[in-house]
Amino acid sequence: MLIINDIIKGRGKFSAEWMLVAQKIETNARWILKPINIVTNHFGNEDIVIIKQGNIKNGRITMQKKGGDSGRKTA
Repeated sequence: MLIINDIIKGRGKFSAEWMLVAQKIETNARWILKPINIVTNHFGNEDIVIIKQGNIKNGRITMQKKGGDSGRKTA
């Protein structure tokens, strides 16, 4: 949960407290603001797995490393 909180919420005085949760089914859409701690607990409260592409998956949250140097190891 510390990794998820650092990536999604952040730290310090500018850390996020709310998250916009959206659901789109065919042509209907709805959204609601929820406290970020409740959302991260709901979506990320499962085992951590490193998937084939090297991404980290925690429950229904997938975290991906991004770099701007064409995939070199320095990314």
